[in-house]
Amino acid sequence: MIPDAILDPAALHAALGSAVALGLALTHLLILVPRLPEPDPEEVGGEVVAAKPRYRDLVTPPRVAAVAILAIAAGAACTLVPAHGRALWWVWAGSVLTLVAVDQATTFLPLRLWRWSLAEGIAAAVIGVLVTGSAIIEPLIWAGLGLVASVPFWLVWRLRAGIGFGDVRLAAGTGSVAAVLGVDPWLVALMASALAGAVLGVASWLVRRIRPSPWGSAFGYGPALWLGPWAALALA
Repeated sequence: MIPDAILDPAALHAALGSAVALGLALTHLLILVPRLPEPDPEEVGGEVVAAKPRYRDLVTPPRVAAVAILAIAAGAACTLVPAHGRALWWVWAGSVLTLVAVDQATTFLPLRLWRWSLAEGIAAAVIGVLVTGSAIIEPLIWAGLGLVASVPFWLVWRLRAGIGFGDVRLAAGTGSVAAVLGVDPWLVALMASALAGAVLGVASWLVRRIRPSPWGSAFGYGPALWLGPWAALALA
């Protein structure tokens, strides 16, 4: 006889979310990341490329384990997301997690990896609203709020104030994913990402005063943008 706890819808949704997020995260990390082209030294500078770990070298047991654990936990947490947006959050919990793991290790958000995540996110958003019978306009609203969220980052990028265009793209994703929860959580996610980015910046500065890095003051802002929607979900 199957225990009732296993048949509980919330438990089933959590298990499904964990499985999907884990599958997406490991597919991206184990298959796509090692095949990414390295940055062009003429575009980013020879010193930057020399300091950067190669993408194929990022698939290490500790990183695979860390990404897997985070994907399982994040995928389970998606149970708290409204049903019509849950599939989009699975992509955020899996595919985009791998993207920001690459950013944390290299300070790069590879465009090819972002395009894969974007395509999966769009498909997941549309399928989610169709399966649940929600209005098809929902993904358009999420996309619109995502574009609004990216505007401040675009301005900072235009001013050459220390972020790359990959952060602008990822900020749009942060806004779109958080918009599933509503306008107030959307604002919370943006503020949480900004706060997390400030904390990461200070922490990087303190650590590098003791252990200098070839990156200087540069650090991956992607993890902060990824964390924003989760903070909003926790508070919502």
